[in-house]
Amino acid sequence: MIDPDNEEDNEVDSMISVPTLEALPANQIQGHKAVFVNEPKLSDFKLVLLQEGIQAEFAAGVLIWNNMVAVKKNEAGRIQLEGAICDDYFKIRELLYSQYAIV
Repeated sequence: MIDPDNEEDNEVDSMISVPTLEALPANQIQGHKAVFVNEPKLSDFKLVLLQEGIQAEFAAGVLIWNNMVAVKKNEAGRIQLEGAICDDYFKIRELLYSQYAIV
């Protein structure tokens, strides 16, 4: 049994330390670019949209839904989502993001 008045017990308590993690101050946190694992093809993404009841068509390599939302790949191979801000835009964006593992 540990006696709080005993000097030896107090020394042992002070020698035992439990490592803990502390949050860094906000000004010391370095951000990083999101890394998207998996590279869905637009043709595969069209199937995902069809499964969700969204009819999209290809025009000049761009996947277009109802002339409102366009999904395309740029020169660097990155997928871009463009269009009018509407409920369908956010639904398509959510479906697109679900095709990736974001690290």
